[in-house]
Amino acid sequence: MSIIKPDDYSDAQYERKPHGLIFINGKEVASTLMCPHCGLHFVSRKGSGHRRTFCMYCKAVTCGKHECDTCIPIQSTYMGGSW
Repeated sequence: MSIIKPDDYSDAQYERKPHGLIFINGKEVASTLMCPHCGLHFVSRKGSGHRRTFCMYCKAVTCGKHECDTCIPIQSTYMGGSW
């Protein structure tokens, strides 16, 4: 198990409307976004080159996994409905 240091998030991008926050030793070091299709929280990093897409229906950034390319909002899976 590796120890996470605040410097590990030095390239984290500021999010105007974050879905979550990461605190280390009581200090906020990064903000997260949540994928609207799978619920995964991720940290946006400047210049990381990670594949991210934007869902026009959900109006949110997705995590970039290929399974999340198809719009199936996570809320519909919680309510037992099919999309």
